[in-house]
Amino acid sequence: MSDKKFDIDEGWSSAKENKFTKMVNETRTDREKFKADKVRKTSEIELNKQLSDEELSDLEKSSMLDPLTGLLNFKAFFKKLDYELRRAKRYKRPLSLMLVQLDNLEGSKRQYGAMIEEELLKSATQTLKACIRDIDFPGRGDGPYLLVVFPETYSSKAMVVAERMREKLTTHNISKDLRHLRVTASIGVVSFPTHARDEHDLLALALEYANHAQREGGDRVYNG
Repeated sequence: MSDKKFDIDEGWSSAKENKFTKMVNETRTDREKFKADKVRKTSEIELNKQLSDEELSDLEKSSMLDPLTGLLNFKAFFKKLDYELRRAKRYKRPLSLMLVQLDNLEGSKRQYGAMIEEELLKSATQTLKACIRDIDFPGRGDGPYLLVVFPETYSSKAMVVAERMREKLTTHNISKDLRHLRVTASIGVVSFPTHARDEHDLLALALEYANHAQREGGDRVYNG
């Protein structure tokens, strides 16, 4: 009898334990599902925030800009040059490219310190922006070079802009502390299809012309 009762009690105890265990497991599963859903919803909200049109546009834009000058960085500039050149070829339209190289940069760094290069480039960028049109595309090359693509523009008109910039640079104040410092530049101007038909060749020739202007004493524009 006792054995039978023991078996019954054990069975009831086991049944209660199984029922309780099942309930605990179901509760735990429900909690885990709730947490998972909450995490998923939170992640979706955060993802939507991160990928909103405005923020995505800002992110894409920031990755294209040079942090010092705010101009297109060289990678983005080169892509733009490639696009505009293909467009010029398709519609048989001119395109010009200007490369600005500041004169005596090493001498200025020796006299005023390495940080002067950044001040000079920022100052030159302000002058550059004041001289070009809204449809032109300025950028910064690798190192101390500023660049501009002039769509739908013959080299003669680009030369006018280059001369205007050269003149403005010599009178532009760098900063309050450097009012006495005057900057000059050697500028190379090339165009499609007159000088070259490839973006690499255009850039190489523009640099060659800027170097030529610098060898001739600087503070001048050279167009071949």
